[in-house]
Amino acid sequence: MKKETKALVLLAAGFVAAVSFAGCSKDKKAAGGARTITVAVAPGYYPITYADDNGNAAGYDVEVFKALDELLPQYTFKYEIADKETMNVGVQAGTYQAGINSLFKTDQRKVTYYLPENNMGYTAVGIIQRENDNITDLAVAHDTGRKSYTVGAAGGIRLILETWNAAHPDKKIDFVLTPVNNYADLFASIRAGDYDFAVDLIPVYNLQKKEVVTGLKISDPIDVVPTYTIINKNETELGEAVNKGLATLKENGTLSKLSVATFGYDVFDIAKKYGK
Repeated sequence: MKKETKALVLLAAGFVAAVSFAGCSKDKKAAGGARTITVAVAPGYYPITYADDNGNAAGYDVEVFKALDELLPQYTFKYEIADKETMNVGVQAGTYQAGINSLFKTDQRKVTYYLPENNMGYTAVGIIQRENDNITDLAVAHDTGRKSYTVGAAGGIRLILETWNAAHPDKKIDFVLTPVNNYADLFASIRAGDYDFAVDLIPVYNLQKKEVVTGLKISDPIDVVPTYTIINKNETELGEAVNKGLATLKENGTLSKLSVATFGYDVFDIAKKYGK
């Protein structure tokens, strides 16, 4: 993973060099006037958040925060690898001021943390299906009578399907909610024909070992889910600064370029296609 990490780091550095605040940011940081912010990074989600070969935090979300670091003179960000539960508890308690892991906005997170209005990026969503099938989108799934695997009650996939059903009342996808989906059962059930498809996150599918998804495939992106950083509830000043910084990075094209470097496509272009 060293090669990918180095490419992302070099790319982020090049983009943010043109940001107008970069000069004063470096001056203030060099003078020791910047507050150090600890960002927890939950690994195991390549290429969005993971530990590189040297054990350092890496991935798209990390590169976004590195770009924010250049943009915000009042802060210096440092990164600590932490499993997801430790990250969640730590950000809530204030051990970490922020956490990143391609996180969706949920009602519970809005209560527990400060969530910036502006998102960091998007995670692409596709349709898992048998390799000899051709479900290219949800309209095809509906029109051909395909049966959907169960959907987790919390998370972005439920939102994707509910949004689709609201916008397409004549092509609604029937699905059953479940507390947690089991990927082993999901793959086995679709492979066996008990279900025909599942809407899921493309990066998660791509992390699976080849033998685990034998006989299956995932479609090109059919939608995207916005992703956010979680920030300690009491860190409103930090939250507001990050929110404004994300708006700047989106407007100046940095986030789009980081997306292309990481995923090979611009998730922001896909988001526009779906009115997001």
